[in-house]
Amino acid sequence: MAERDPVDLIKDQLNRWEELADLHPDNELFKQWHIETRTILEKAFSPKSTHVQNFLALRFREVNVKAFASPEISRINSARYKRDLENAKNILQSAIKELTLDRTLFKKIQTTPKMVEVSLKGQYFISSGIADPEMRSAIQSAFEGNELTPMKDSEVPRKEESLEHRMDRIRRARFGIYHLSSPEREDVLFEIGIALGMGKKVTIIYKKGTRLPGMIRKLTGIEYGNLSELTEKLKREMG
Repeated sequence: MAERDPVDLIKDQLNRWEELADLHPDNELFKQWHIETRTILEKAFSPKSTHVQNFLALRFREVNVKAFASPEISRINSARYKRDLENAKNILQSAIKELTLDRTLFKKIQTTPKMVEVSLKGQYFISSGIADPEMRSAIQSAFEGNELTPMKDSEVPRKEESLEHRMDRIRRARFGIYHLSSPEREDVLFEIGIALGMGKKVTIIYKKGTRLPGMIRKLTGIEYGNLSELTEKLKREMG
């Protein structure tokens, strides 16, 4: 498991908030998010902390007995789900605020902020232009030992894929890997724009010697000379 800054981890969970809005408590994506968020809060603070207890107090549904299922119950449960999802957002924002204040104190007393060990799950998006099996294998090798897998490609060629479908795959991914040395660079830049607009984490990879647009240089970038180097640098970046 990798050690990560708890502020970054909580921000990642917040960035997934919008994709959860139209789901329900039994959806696998929501359940995964809930477990991960609880784990992060418990490790960043403690199981008995106010943030954790407030998060655990959220029920995300009003009625839990399936025997009472009806359109009216579904409406009530949906309203409770959305309300508690908003409450969860406020809890996470409060947690970030506390950790940020603590960090200011850490700087004053020259102490290293606490890191937390986590095991991330889910899928990541691979941009247009990464069709070479060897490159895909190099990327996947960087995540061996984690429970992160590449998002399954569309059944149609990428160039024939609808904009809505591509946006949906970017939205459902935890993060994306975007190759800017690809012949399909224009498509990749477009995908990066979509991801940034959704608040998704963007990791750029490019071969040595590739010239990057000025604004793109501000994003997390991995320059590589060969595929082995790409794998190792991805491991360090994601670890």
